[in-house]
Amino acid sequence: MVPLLIAGCLSACSRPVADVVPSDQNGADDLRAVLETGASGGGSTSVAIEPTGFATLRGLVQLSRPVKSLKGLEATGNDSKLCSADGSRLPNTALQVGADNGLANVAIWLTKPRKVPEDAKWIHEQYQATRDATLTGKDAFDQKGCVFLSRMFAMRSTQKLQILNSDTMLHNTKIEGDAAGGAAQANSGISGGGNVFYEPGGYSNQPFKVSCSIHGWMEAWMLVRPNPFFAVSGLDGNFEIAHLPAGVDLEFRVSHEGRFLDGKRVKATRNGETLVIKSGRLKLSGIDPEDVIELKFVLDADAYGWE
Repeated sequence: MVPLLIAGCLSACSRPVADVVPSDQNGADDLRAVLETGASGGGSTSVAIEPTGFATLRGLVQLSRPVKSLKGLEATGNDSKLCSADGSRLPNTALQVGADNGLANVAIWLTKPRKVPEDAKWIHEQYQATRDATLTGKDAFDQKGCVFLSRMFAMRSTQKLQILNSDTMLHNTKIEGDAAGGAAQANSGISGGGNVFYEPGGYSNQPFKVSCSIHGWMEAWMLVRPNPFFAVSGLDGNFEIAHLPAGVDLEFRVSHEGRFLDGKRVKATRNGETLVIKSGRLKLSGIDPEDVIELKFVLDADAYGWE
């Protein structure tokens, strides 16, 4: 999904969500927002620190060793022949590994500052063109062969998303949303060859599930953010966030399949130097304009239980 690069996104077996933590409470978030924007006790508000330019964040997510592909999914029910004419198993995309053990579908997104000002010092002009875009066609969220084509999909909360059904049978696309951040739920029946549109209206604090109520094996994840600073690793494990605010302290979260990356199972480095990552939280500071920050995450395949 190359066009989503401009919007801040590099696009793409149910398993338990092991490391997910509750969303921040509204009161705590509001206090942080006040502190981050430098509001004084006298009621005046000023931005204490502003970006000095823009930098580039690039990353690579790899497994520590080669792993086996997950067992394919079995199509069952009345549509089994439509989903798999020859009875073969459907691809299980919960673990997509490419060349050099690159891991796809790892999401990374900016969490602090929580509220990014909508001005040119923080958000580069190239992001403005797609702020209110309607994501259609090749940028849409599609399902084909009874599998969601994007295992991990990311978008901005101000955008509108076309949900396609490229199959011949009915799908019921269920979007869980995020009540804490305001990202809307949706539960839409989509006939074969049809489509509907999803407007989140708010953001999500972390990726949430998308499923099909008719075909229980179908599963994907979606992330909706209030700013353009997010990305999803491709099949080669690479991701990039362009025009990242420089000169300010930033914090990101990183997750795969609903589980936050943690230093006990993941080695994280920045330009070769070890970083501390805990419950998916990663702090970046000392960013100068025009910097190219190279992150690398190596996931311990043994610790995750992958064969």
